[in-house]
Amino acid sequence: MEYRRFGRTELQMPVFSCGGMRYQYKWQDLPDSDIPRDNQDNLDATIRRALELGINHIETARGYGTSERQLGQILPRLPREKLIIQTKVSPKPDVAEFRQNLERSLSLLQLEGIDLLGIHGINTLEHLEQTLRPGGCLEVARQFQAQGRLRYIGFSTHGPTEVILQRSPPTNLIT
Repeated sequence: MEYRRFGRTELQMPVFSCGGMRYQYKWQDLPDSDIPRDNQDNLDATIRRALELGINHIETARGYGTSERQLGQILPRLPREKLIIQTKVSPKPDVAEFRQNLERSLSLLQLEGIDLLGIHGINTLEHLEQTLRPGGCLEVARQFQAQGRLRYIGFSTHGPTEVILQRSPPTNLIT
């Protein structure tokens, strides 16, 4: 596997990642009892094989249905020091809802902390403002970071470049 330094972090990111958008059982967040055993066993085998091949970046998101829940059944049994775990949480106008979603993600993953948080889908000026305004989602994420629950914070977007350039993120967004 080839690895590259990830942004301004010191993380050595594999050129391939194990992305959680498609390996979840359902897009709805269902209880463990609703997830078929063969589906969970297949995911477990997939994650273990990815690690054997050197793919140690495991990525998911709060919005990916059962993905975080299913990973939470696997990740605590793996050598944490060998993994780069990332989840993404969408910005919200109500930062209490953002905080609740972030808490939920960490709870479902069953980990003390994660390596990467992506503020997910900064696709509009409204999302950018919800993230960067004083008291916004970025401040909440930084609180989690100060508690040692997140190592690095970044963002994802499918929006036009103009949205990001309207109000450029602080140069220290990924910290």
